[in-house]
Amino acid sequence: MDNELKNALSALELGKTILYPTDTLWGIGCDASSDNATKKIFKIKRRDYSNPLICLASSFEMVKDYADIDEIDKCKQISEESPTTFIFNNPKKISNFILGNNNSVAFRVPKNNFCIKLIEALGRPIVSTSANFSGYKVPVNFNDIDPIIKANVGYVVQLEKNKHCNLSSRILKYNYENDCFIKLR
Repeated sequence: MDNELKNALSALELGKTILYPTDTLWGIGCDASSDNATKKIFKIKRRDYSNPLICLASSFEMVKDYADIDEIDKCKQISEESPTTFIFNNPKKISNFILGNNNSVAFRVPKNNFCIKLIEALGRPIVSTSANFSGYKVPVNFNDIDPIIKANVGYVVQLEKNKHCNLSSRILKYNYENDCFIKLR
């Protein structure tokens, strides 16, 4: 795993995109602070810029550096139940292309050692979007990923290629009026 971390980190630091396994699905990612790298993801996925992207962070403490988050303990507890992406207000220090038409940002803290170590080594969040063309079926394993996508990313992580996954994360947004999370997906 160390060699793959080194290679993926190098690609991210050079502004490239990566294809990598997460705790849910295979994802296309990049440095979430890089406009140029984020635009590459939209091009690879043939995705409209109005559709926001999700970011992965190594911890909810890291998320606090990039968005308004007051409910760290609640987020940690909810994330223990199943993979959960949270929508937070007032994003900062990330590419505006990630936001779509919103002034909010989606973050998830994955339960995947490779992802956590990569994010920690980079020192900032990474983008995570499913490895498919927008509007097409989400692949459940590496072999289902379109060869065009594989050819257009900057680096393909050579781990967990036999992993079969059909679980995407649920998406929750905090409702300040009612002091609770609302399920969006």
